[in-house]
Amino acid sequence: MTADEARAAISRLIFLCDAYNDAAEFDKVGELFRDGEIGVSGMGDSVCRGAEATAEQFRNSTQVYPEGGARTHHSSTNLIIDVDLDQGMALCRSRYTMMQQTDELPLQVVLAGHNEDTFELVDGEWRWKRRYITVDLAGDLSHHLQASTTPFVE
Repeated sequence: MTADEARAAISRLIFLCDAYNDAAEFDKVGELFRDGEIGVSGMGDSVCRGAEATAEQFRNSTQVYPEGGARTHHSSTNLIIDVDLDQGMALCRSRYTMMQQTDELPLQVVLAGHNEDTFELVDGEWRWKRRYITVDLAGDLSHHLQASTTPFVE
């Protein structure tokens, strides 16, 4: 595997995570973190760890609409991926923007920030080891989060 192939595989994981979140396919989000954990600025280094806990965290905090999705559009950009093939590790810094539109909420950016991701190469497959989420900007999340939750937002 080359460094370019590693970057492509890691980019794909990040973009799949966005797509699965938008579609409210939380078991698939969880599977991406089966060997990893998610930490959030202001909430601690480990908010959830492993597939089941990750899927449950998203399922319990995200409003899902009748058509089955979250009516969101996650966009990850500015991926800076540093690969160490000898160690089987990679670091990625990226920006994210989440837009949402519902029947009551006009299209708008509801969340923006940056992620710091660590990946490891296991049996020829890149896997998430850790994602650390920092929320830089938060808008109206009332149509995105369950009423009693405030995950991933300080």
